[in-house]
Amino acid sequence: MKNDKELNRALIHKLLDNEASSDEQRDMMARVQADPGLKEEYDCLARALRLVETSERMPVPAFFTAEVMRKLPLKKVSFGRRVWNFLFRGRALKWNMATALATVGLVALVLSQADRVRNSQVETAVVSPSEQTVLVRMNFHAPEARHVAVSGTFNKWKVDSNVLKKGDDGLWTINIPLKPGAYTYMFVVDGKVWVADPNAQAYDDDGFGQKNSVLRVNL
Repeated sequence: MKNDKELNRALIHKLLDNEASSDEQRDMMARVQADPGLKEEYDCLARALRLVETSERMPVPAFFTAEVMRKLPLKKVSFGRRVWNFLFRGRALKWNMATALATVGLVALVLSQADRVRNSQVETAVVSPSEQTVLVRMNFHAPEARHVAVSGTFNKWKVDSNVLKKGDDGLWTINIPLKPGAYTYMFVVDGKVWVADPNAQAYDDDGFGQKNSVLRVNL
C-alpha cells in the first residue's frame, strides 16, 4: 500500500502532466502550501518542466540514423531471406504473369509511398548482353550534406570516382554499372565523414571496429 509520500509524488506528477482533475488540483495545491518539503519538491519539478519546454530544441544530426545503424551488430540473413533476395531483389524482370502482377503491385506501392521517401537502396537490373552488368541505384538521405560520394571495392575505395547527385528532397542518388558479385562500400559525406548505408543488404566488420555496407549483385 502506498504511503503519503508516494501518493503526494503521484499527485504532483499528475498535476504537472495536466492529468489531474479539478478536485485533485485543489487538494494538491492545498497540500503543497501546507508542507514546506512538498512545496520545495513541487517547485523544483515545475522549474525543470518549464526549462525543458522553453529550451531550444537541438536539431538531429543529418547522419544520426546512419551512425546508429553502423554501430548495430552484424545482421545475419536467414536462408529464406537469401532465397527471397535471390529471386526478387535486383533481378532482370523476364518472368510471366507472376512478374506482371508483382509489377502492378510495386507501382501501386510506389505511388502510395511517394511522399515518404527515405534512405533506400534500389537495384534496377539492366542487363547488358555484352558486358553482363547490372545498373545499381544507390540512395542516401542527407539534406544537410554538401557533397556525397560512394567508395568501395568496386572503385578501389576512391572517394572521387562515384559522386552522388542531390535531389530537391535531400535524397542523394547514383547509378553504377556493376558486374555480378559481392562488394563492400561506404558513403563519404563532405569528404571526411564515412557512413555505412543504413539500408544495406548486410554489414561486414572492417577489422578496425567499424562496419562496411555489403552489396550483392545478381543478374
